[in-house]
Amino acid sequence: MDKALFVGMGGQRNAMKELEILSNNLANVNTPGFRADYETTKSFYQKQEGLETRVYPQLGKTYSDFKQGPVLSTGRDLDVAIFGKGMFAVQSNTGQEGYTRAGNFEVSADGFLTTARGEVVIGDGGVIKIPESERIEIGKDGTISVRPLGEKDMIAVAKLKVIMPEYSNMEKQQDGLFYPKDGKKYQSDLNAKVASGSLEGSNVNPIDTLVKLIDLSRRYEIHSNVIKNLSEDAVGANKLLDMKS
Repeated sequence: MDKALFVGMGGQRNAMKELEILSNNLANVNTPGFRADYETTKSFYQKQEGLETRVYPQLGKTYSDFKQGPVLSTGRDLDVAIFGKGMFAVQSNTGQEGYTRAGNFEVSADGFLTTARGEVVIGDGGVIKIPESERIEIGKDGTISVRPLGEKDMIAVAKLKVIMPEYSNMEKQQDGLFYPKDGKKYQSDLNAKVASGSLEGSNVNPIDTLVKLIDLSRRYEIHSNVIKNLSEDAVGANKLLDMKS
């Protein structure tokens, strides 16, 4: 009976982990370029003398959904969206090259092109620095052009590094950026196309996520009832043993 308690406890533990992931998805429903995460589960069969006596639930790996989110027109020069496959290259806070779909860029106080979270955007020639200018434009091929202060003509200063990764090789880390599982460093794809003045939203489906949260709460309740019933059975069994003694 005490071993059976681990079945319910394992179910509760997994439900809490899934709740954490789904809650994070829901919290990022309005985060540009966010990719929803999900947890895989599998059954672990406990065998004893050749017989399957218990089945424990086990968590598998967390994976991200790379389905494209809605692309909306913003009219903002530094908002950039990728249609179809592709990711922007940025420099993480640890100095590593990471990848993201979020294209809501900004120019920092020291002139670097950054994400809204502060990661420096990487171009074909390294990190991108924008000179003081009156206007900034980003072309369909990712070329960044500016009109310097006091000048009449636009000049190209950098080009966004847009990669075409194998999504199965990409893994989201705690900083929210994606990194290749095999440590591979991707090169810029010359055929990549972007749309300035547009922004891709999160691909989280809020209604679907809420339904899953409701289902998850019911599963948690079922596991709680299993533990409660087993505890009550244990108390009853102990009383019977006390009567016999």
